[in-house]
Amino acid sequence: MNSIEAVSVSTILDVNATDAVEVEIVTTSGYGQCSFPVPSEAVKKAREQVSALVGKDVNQQAEIDDLLQDIFSLPSMSMAFSVAVANAAAASLGMPLYRYLGGLFANSMPYPLMKIFGAEVDYFAIPTGASSFASAIAASVSVYREFNAPKTTRDPAQVDILSRLTMIAEGISRRFGFDVKLGVDFKASKEAQNRLSLNKQGQMTANDRLEHIFSLASEYGLYYIEDPFDEAESEFQLQLTDELRATCLIASESNLDKGITGSRVVKDGRGANLALITATRTVSSVFEHCANERAKGHSCAVLTDNSTTCEASPSHIAVALSAPFIKLNVRGRQSTAKTNELIRIEQELFDGKNYKMANKPI
Repeated sequence: MNSIEAVSVSTILDVNATDAVEVEIVTTSGYGQCSFPVPSEAVKKAREQVSALVGKDVNQQAEIDDLLQDIFSLPSMSMAFSVAVANAAAASLGMPLYRYLGGLFANSMPYPLMKIFGAEVDYFAIPTGASSFASAIAASVSVYREFNAPKTTRDPAQVDILSRLTMIAEGISRRFGFDVKLGVDFKASKEAQNRLSLNKQGQMTANDRLEHIFSLASEYGLYYIEDPFDEAESEFQLQLTDELRATCLIASESNLDKGITGSRVVKDGRGANLALITATRTVSSVFEHCANERAKGHSCAVLTDNSTTCEASPSHIAVALSAPFIKLNVRGRQSTAKTNELIRIEQELFDGKNYKMANKPI
């Protein structure tokens, strides 16, 4: 039995200089640590509740995760404890976290959904043809660097962003020898879609915006579309997904099932073909959520934006889940930490000659 002997709970700062919790677990033969953003008041309360964990066997992850959800109402707090426990169990066995959670079949790397630029909408580069995570990152970063290179001939505010990104992505694709495609997160914003419209003629109806997104997907070969419509426009979301599901990943926050899931996808399963899985609540619940979404026929992408510390566990969870995609940002210390951890994981898998990129749905 690998029992928890001591628990430490500290207040630290995340990359935005706001409060976060750092949890440390000491066991009979291992040590685990994790940090997630939480209010400082919650950290003080957590110190009074951790005694319930002392004496528990860290190898009983599901049992401990059930206890954590009973103890903590804050999902990021329970996740910090859950990952720290899993890290301690993995360390006691001399394993990296992805191997402990995913077993022998955790041998594939996710493709990055890499945010290149954010304004009214967010723009992504997706290196769909990459044969390695390192090359996928190199291509994505090249798109970012070229997009942000100084421009002297034209006012950047007057340049159509998708047109520029398309030209850049085509050049990067030729340079690297594989396809780099584009994606857009509309953030369910009517105003953003109106501003993105090429004709910019007043306000568009939901049907106008649907046709406009169809035209954008066709003209720019979009591979990823997130939050194109709000909850009240679900019928247009369904039409979009039914039409584009064979060529485009569609993800949405509308009609969230917030009961226990923590994934962003329309309830009936028809309004999206990609579930955005947030690493929150507990390790066990993340695996359960992913299994539930796959049973509905959805592919999965692991989100990392809820952890604004340099905590690397979302990277390990994505590999353990054999998730096809992970959502990252070129900029930001927290995202860079997760990207670099994935590069390290890939190097370890490659050394073992048991390695591949994940299977994409399209």
